[in-house]
Amino acid sequence: MEKIKSTYVVFTNTTGLWWLRLLKSGFRHCYILQKMQKGHLWLEINPYSNQVMISLHRYEKSITIEEFLVGRGESLACAVKIKNAPQKCAPLGFFTCVEMVKRILGIHSASIITPYQLYKKLKVVGKNS
Repeated sequence: MEKIKSTYVVFTNTTGLWWLRLLKSGFRHCYILQKMQKGHLWLEINPYSNQVMISLHRYEKSITIEEFLVGRGESLACAVKIKNAPQKCAPLGFFTCVEMVKRILGIHSASIITPYQLYKKLKVVGKNS
């Protein structure tokens, strides 16, 4: 089995729910994207309001994260590392895209509830690692 090369959190402005337009522009939804098999295969874990979509995207040649995002009309991705979560129950919260991404990344913080708050946390963690 090929080792995962890169993991990204993708932030988008696209939403089908009117009330998500109240969130900061550019940060209305987020999901996980993992580059696999020398860049020819991308795994997308996308938690929508009504279901979680898990998709594989296969390309003939290796593409960069920028090429992947441009092809989908997305604009912002943060490279992240998945770490082991603390050996305790995560704080209770509504099942949102942010909550699912936090669980995947091993982040236990009840104060992060919007995609923009998650983005700010990832930028701070990225500077400290």
